[in-house]
Amino acid sequence: MSQELCPVCCASSDFYFEEAGRIFHTCPACSLVFQTTDTLPASEEEKARYELHQNDDTDEGYVRWLTSFINSSVIPWYKQGSVLDFGSGPQAVLTDLLRDRDYPVYSYDPYFSDRWPEEGEPFSLILMCEVLEHVNDPAEVFRRLFSVSAEGAVISLKTAFLPSSGQVGDFKGWWYRQDITHIRFYNPQSLKVLGENSGWKLIRQDGKSLAVYEKSSPHKGAL
Repeated sequence: MSQELCPVCCASSDFYFEEAGRIFHTCPACSLVFQTTDTLPASEEEKARYELHQNDDTDEGYVRWLTSFINSSVIPWYKQGSVLDFGSGPQAVLTDLLRDRDYPVYSYDPYFSDRWPEEGEPFSLILMCEVLEHVNDPAEVFRRLFSVSAEGAVISLKTAFLPSSGQVGDFKGWWYRQDITHIRFYNPQSLKVLGENSGWKLIRQDGKSLAVYEKSSPHKGAL
């Protein structure tokens, strides 16, 4: 079995779990669990999966869920300036809800709104709501976000944290890893290291699914 480096910290990884053609490794240095490169879904398959989502502004349950995210992860961290909804999805419902509340929001999604922000006013708040688990190269994405963010900017995100036991059996039975587009799985340690390697300081996490970063001094790989 070929060796694979951790996409967060570049340490050598260990085999963790395999099922239905998906191979997962774990990083002994930062605790990330990730799907190996050679078993990742093709981009066409990934996009088709996203297009199956029925999440739009007519779904009251989904709107309530996003409203909860706004209350916990937007309102406490927004001071002024522009907001980036990174990974906004096919419908960009979070963007619309925020615009309805008069937030100045720009949406970006590699499949559905793939125009990267042009140089201009940097973002003071960057949102990643159920996005990080999909990102193949999280360190590179965080460095790109560093380059379009204002001094003192914040990343506020939501992604389900790994089962705290760290046992393979708990990971095997975890519903969150069964989505074929979920390929990176974090705990507080891997989130902390991700920030350290890309110019962001982890300043808060709830041990379940929410994390907040603040832009720190420039990292050599962040510019």
